[in-house]
Amino acid sequence: MKRYKSLTFKALLTAFVFLLPGCSKYIDLEPQNATYDEVFWVSGANVQKAMSGAYGLLRGSFLSDRSYFIFGDVAADNFDVSGFWNYTAIVQSGGFKFSYVPYLEASLKNWTRFYSVINQCHLIIENTPKIDVSKFADGEIQKKRLEGEARFLRAYTYFYMQRVWGDVVMTKESFKDPDAIQPIPRSSEEEVLTYCITDLEAAIGLLDNAGEKIVANQGAALALLAEIYAWRHDYVNAERYCNEVIDKGYSLENLADYKKIWKGNSKESIFELNMLFDAVSNEATAGFFNIFLTDPYIKNKAINDAWPVGEAMKNTFEEDDKRVDTIMTLSSGGNNKYILTKYDGVNYYDPNNTSNYVVSNNLVLIRLADIYLLRAEARYKNGNITGAQDDLNLIRARAGLGLYNGIGENLFNEIFDERRRELLGEGQAMFDMIRMEQLQRLFSGEYSNDRMAKKGYYWPLDMRNLLPQNELLTQNEWWKSN
Repeated sequence: MKRYKSLTFKALLTAFVFLLPGCSKYIDLEPQNATYDEVFWVSGANVQKAMSGAYGLLRGSFLSDRSYFIFGDVAADNFDVSGFWNYTAIVQSGGFKFSYVPYLEASLKNWTRFYSVINQCHLIIENTPKIDVSKFADGEIQKKRLEGEARFLRAYTYFYMQRVWGDVVMTKESFKDPDAIQPIPRSSEEEVLTYCITDLEAAIGLLDNAGEKIVANQGAALALLAEIYAWRHDYVNAERYCNEVIDKGYSLENLADYKKIWKGNSKESIFELNMLFDAVSNEATAGFFNIFLTDPYIKNKAINDAWPVGEAMKNTFEEDDKRVDTIMTLSSGGNNKYILTKYDGVNYYDPNNTSNYVVSNNLVLIRLADIYLLRAEARYKNGNITGAQDDLNLIRARAGLGLYNGIGENLFNEIFDERRRELLGEGQAMFDMIRMEQLQRLFSGEYSNDRMAKKGYYWPLDMRNLLPQNELLTQNEWWKSN
């Protein structure tokens, strides 16, 4: 849908800064301008702008210090970050000490930016139903779709925060008066996930399955429901929603077209964020995907300025795995380190300035291979071993690998290992490790029984700067003394 490509993130921040009411104690935003509300929430076109703003805010939240990849991949020890001194404590060699992140506290220990996304969604959900259907170019269909998108994005954001920091401070409506808000305690995981499920069930009834993958649709809502139920270990419902997604008509890319996935809008993609370059409305940036690349993709960039694939991670790939040659390459310099090339859309767009570039790839958040492997996990837990093997082997076959016939715990571990390989560099592995209880299998020295009991896989909160006026906020248990 072109409407979401026509507004740049910077422009949206300017346009919507006064549309993001909130409490200075919670999300550090300006009060809502009631007069402006009266003239803004009057048309479908303006709701579209607000929705574009919400997508842009989520993208900006993930871009912050590349936190999307840190939370999902670096914390899972997928990449070698030894060239970055302030990252070394958060990988295995540093004991996964998430409390020590110099210069990264604002992105890794502070959830403020995600509340901007949530509050924007609150506003859309609250105001869209009040606008007469005649004010929407596509009538009732468009009106419902925009509310459905906002409900999906609100659920996605809360679920993401829950998996990073544990129990969140949950708001259910936009804030009108920052000075009148009372302290809010953290909500339980069960309450947060139930709220997300309610939003997604409503979204399914509001959305269709049309449009580009950079816009939330019915398939995305079904997929997110599957992920939430799997997180709750409700594998009956997880399998049910995986089935519904698979029946929507998505299909796996062939290995020859594998890298089309990250170029955007592939037949395998279910939901992604637009980060493509075009000369008019550029959403691409140099400072995100480039962390995986070196020369010759990025001129004169050395391996010490990148995150190569970790040696242990590289060794999880079987010798005949064709993905290795497709999405990895040896870095220049003869150091025998591999770099990830899923995101290699480097564009030196200005012939008069060869030092400027962007990396034009989309950030794929949900895709079909993820859902097949999630269904394999659910089928295993539901006692359907043959079905679990079938889903696992579908992904292995694309990689040029033979059938896996293991059973029992070996099969379950192999499903996880395959997810880690297939989704490398896609911000998923750490959440899979938590959900599938793999941390002690892989990192027994770092994740003790005590740490697991105190949920020390969640990130600590920056109590000095985060919500200082909220006496009800509590630190995650493990990080009170670690």
